[in-house]
Parts: sequence; C-alpha cells; structure tokens
Amino acid sequence: MLGTFHNWLVILDRTVRAGGHDLHAGLAAAGIMLPDQSTGGRLPVALTRQIWAVAGQTSADPVLGLSMLEQINFTDFGELGVVMMAGGSLPQIMERIARFHRLLTDAMHYEILEDGDTLIVTIHTNGDPHWRAVEFAAGLIIGVLRFRLDATLAPLSVSFAFDNPEGQSDYESFFDCAVEQGAAITTIVLPLGEYRHAPAGSEVAKHFEPVLEQRLASLEATSGWIPKVAFKVRQHLVETEAEPTLAGIAASLNVSPRSLQRHLAGEGRSFQDVLDDIRRELARQWLSARQGNKARNMTELALILGFSSSSAFSRAFRRWFDMTPMQAARGGLSG
Repeated sequence: MLGTFHNWLVILDRTVRAGGHDLHAGLAAAGIMLPDQSTGGRLPVALTRQIWAVAGQTSADPVLGLSMLEQINFTDFGELGVVMMAGGSLPQIMERIARFHRLLTDAMHYEILEDGDTLIVTIHTNGDPHWRAVEFAAGLIIGVLRFRLDATLAPLSVSFAFDNPEGQSDYESFFDCAVEQGAAITTIVLPLGEYRHAPAGSEVAKHFEPVLEQRLASLEATSGWIPKVAFKVRQHLVETEAEPTLAGIAASLNVSPRSLQRHLAGEGRSFQDVLDDIRRELARQWLSARQGNKARNMTELALILGFSSSSAFSRAFRRWFDMTPMQAARGGLSG
C-alpha cells in the first residue's frame, strides 16, 4: 500500500501545536479517524491528503511544509535519521536520501541527475499525495544539505508542480533563489562545485546502511505489484508521452505479460486499472498547477497522458471527473 509512516504525523502535529493550534481537534471536527499508531505501518495517501488539508486550514500557515523543518528531531527517524544526516559529498548525500526515502514514504520518489556543474533533483509523486507533502520534501532536502555541507547553500533554481501564491515570498526567502510555481514537474537544481567531493569524517552512514538495506528489501518484498507497475507506467508516460503497453511494462519488470496480469489480478486490479489510475492522478496534478492558456493545456495534457486521440482523452476525462475537459478548463475541476 502506498503511504507514509506515522512519524510524519508526529512532526506535523508538533508544528501545528507550536503555532498555538490543535490538529487533533481539527481532525475530529472533520470526522477523520486516525489508526492506532502503536500498530506501526503506513497512513494511506488518501488519508494523508485529508490530514494535510485539515492541518493547513487549522494552522493557516502558508508554508506549513517548510515550518515543519523547525520541529524535526531526526531521532524520530531512528537509523534512517542518522543516515540522512550523515556526511558526504552533495551527490552522496542526495543518493542516500533518494535510496532510503521510501522507508518514510513511497508517495514520492526522487530522480537524481548530474548535468555538468549542477545536480538536478526531480521529485516525482505516487498515488496523488497532497502538494504540501512536496513542499515539505523539498524543504527537507535543502535543510539536510545545509546542515551537512554549508549553512548558506542555495539552489540555483526551484520549480514546484503546484501553485501556492501566498507562499511565494517565503519560498524565495527560504531557498534563496528564484522559485517557479505551476511547473510541469517539481525540480531543484543544485550547484556542485565545491560540494562535489566529500569532506573528512563522512563515513558514519556506512555503519547503518546495511540495516536500512535490509528494511528496504523487506519493504520491496511485501509492497506488491501494483506500486511497481504504477512506477513503471508513470515513468513511461513522463519519458515518452506514449501509451504504455502491458507487454512493455511486463518486460521492464522481467516477467511475462500473462504473469503480470495474474499478479495484478491477485491484488484485485488489472493493468488497465493501474494505467487509468495513473492517468487520472497526473491529470489532476497537471490541472491543479496550470494557469493561463488552459485550452492549450488540455491539448498538452492529452499528449502527456499518451492518448492516441482527443476523443479517447475526452471520454476518459469525463469518466474520471464527471465533466468534459472544456468544463474543467473553465475552472470546474476542484483540487
């Protein structure tokens, strides 16, 4: 199941209380019941979306995700916190964050790319998490890098795949660079330069990484086929803007199409179900972030989602949102 571990909620509650508000009272008023934290496990994406929404309304904090950085105690994360805060070069630190972040949440994953003297970090989402989760993740990355490398480290640019106009000045102040909102995808462009090589005394992570590798392997073994297929489908759409096929996705997972169909059926889904879910998720994210020329956005969206014709896209869109693309373009689609 896609989701986020309970310790995220501990930090969020701590942040809201620091502002003089009561998150749990807000959740109770909204009729949101939280599972027993003593049982461990993950909070599903749909539930975390609701919690983020209530937390934002309760706190009235325009940059709640960034405010959480002031309330983080990395011991909340156990060995993972130690590894995240361990030293190394900028690429090494980011590689560890990207590799082990799934132990906290698989509602996001990170893509790391060196391009000359820059390191480009792309934050991809899985299962349509709330945009606040991306805000928090981007802030956490910069917070860790500043703690381990340089308190004055600033990205070259930040692009968010959401719109939060009230937070613009806070974003620019925190990141200390130009911040774009409403982008197609969330990216952080970091300078390499002096951060390319690890400083002395950056070996502590190696003592804890084997433990985390075991946990990650266990998680992979129990996570099921749906998130694996969803990841490959999303990756295919982003990279090719063409419709993925069962055969192609099965090949990328080293199984036969028939075996993949059987695995998914065992989890109550079909390949077409997963493809439809990802397309709907991407469509909502895209439309929530877009402003301006929305007619062009709809054409662009159809291409991005890999539809072969506008009529096929329109039929799917009506099925997802109970309205036509043109109605959504006129502002009818809610977040």
